[in-house]
Amino acid sequence: MRRTSSPHEFYRYPARFAPELAKAAIEAFSAPGDLVADYFVGGGTTLVEARRAGRLGVGTDINSLSIFVSTVKTRLYSEPDLASVKRWAGDPDLAHGPVDESLSDEALAHYFRNVGDDIEEQRTLLVGAVAALNEIDSPRARDLARCVLLRTAQWGLDMRREVPSEPEFRAALVDNAARMADTARASTRMYRQADRRVSAHGLTRTVVLEQALPGVAGHRQFRAHPAPRLVLTSPPYPGVYVNYHRWKVRGRKETPFPYYLAGQQDGNGLAYYTMHARSDRSLDTYFDRLRAAFQDIAHMCDDDTHVVQVVGFNNVSDQLTRYLDAMAAVGLREVKYEGLATAPDGRLWRDVPGRRWWARAGERSDLVTHTAQEVVLVHKKA
Repeated sequence: MRRTSSPHEFYRYPARFAPELAKAAIEAFSAPGDLVADYFVGGGTTLVEARRAGRLGVGTDINSLSIFVSTVKTRLYSEPDLASVKRWAGDPDLAHGPVDESLSDEALAHYFRNVGDDIEEQRTLLVGAVAALNEIDSPRARDLARCVLLRTAQWGLDMRREVPSEPEFRAALVDNAARMADTARASTRMYRQADRRVSAHGLTRTVVLEQALPGVAGHRQFRAHPAPRLVLTSPPYPGVYVNYHRWKVRGRKETPFPYYLAGQQDGNGLAYYTMHARSDRSLDTYFDRLRAAFQDIAHMCDDDTHVVQVVGFNNVSDQLTRYLDAMAAVGLREVKYEGLATAPDGRLWRDVPGRRWWARAGERSDLVTHTAQEVVLVHKKA
């Protein structure tokens, strides 16, 4: 069982960067009370570390699952909220709830794809737990309980050939509810301490919004915000397959089941979430969309904003040049800091052992695993 000592572990979003990197960048390029933004917010790593550090946070993404988990990770919770989540998880009748009757048979077949009768007992427990959410009065507590379900089911189903038994699922659900409630309590205390140290000037401490790029600049919810002092983000990688919206059950069979557990809508394919990172071999579509996105981001920045990105490539010699050209085209110039460099090119490169993407090799059907090497790019307005 993965640890739950921080909100970062509430849900393991694909391709997230390390909290330590986020913390270091926030400390280096912003001050308490500044606005820190992540316009590809993913699992909310930037927002959690920004809130811990007493910064305002703004996060946007096109994935409703991303918005859900980022919101849960950055909220404040009351003791009654946490108690109700633990009571819900410990209910011995949890597996007897009905399937959500608001969903059509077609929708259920979609969300339950590849979560089949071979794991009927585990599926029945999870469906019953979703039905029992109606007994939780607080919307915040219900969302935290859904996140407990996500974490438990991700542990038991995603990328596993052997699925734990129903009793093991039930024990994990109870354990995760208790651990995540403890973590949420500690994080609430930490967030409040940080909030007391710095005024928010009447703004919401953390705003998380489902919104595509371009489309964020000038959005009504951000009109009162100052320019971000730091944009810390990780956009989809060119030519690299990252499954942001699916889990893979036995035999790597894809399922949209996490959207059912989170109570979110699902209806888009891989290309939608990756800016066509793999569907166009030339990557022309990807770089067109990247330029459009960062033109919107650049519009929100001022001369003091640092834009820090974590990016990975499957063909560095070609794609890095094209990536930097895209940044330059929207008025962002690369800046290098000698103290951060780990390579002769003056940039911070890092190997990520244990993280493997699918990268194209030759024909589209010819895929090989590729151990990602990532670079941290820093830009400012030209």
